[in-house]
Amino acid sequence: MRVTIRQSLHPFISNKAQELGINDHAEVVNFLLLQFLQNSTLAQQESSGSIDTQ
Repeated sequence: MRVTIRQSLHPFISNKAQELGINDHAEVVNFLLLQFLQNSTLAQQESSGSIDTQ
């Protein structure tokens, strides 16, 4: 898959890469997408009441 990152997001991606110690911006995008998916899944589970909150 090929993804184009808008120029306005380049500073954010560069800063995140430095923060994570990653030189490859594509890996930063992958990391952010995985975080987004995990957070979305968690939010869906919380809203459906399927998470055990003991």
